[in-house]
Amino acid sequence: MLKLYTKAQARLAQLRSEEDGNAAEYGLIIAIVALGIIVGLGALALALNGMFADVASNL
Repeated sequence: MLKLYTKAQARLAQLRSEEDGNAAEYGLIIAIVALGIIVGLGALALALNGMFADVASNL
């Protein structure tokens, strides 16, 4: 019985250590997506700024 309990604990510890790696990978993915959103919004802001400047100059 003790052997089974020890094996179960070892397997749980292994799963927990694998989850830590997955959490780091998910963190990197989230950081890359956030960076893409920031760059995309920056480009959109520049385009909108130019469009509104053209509209203002035509008025």
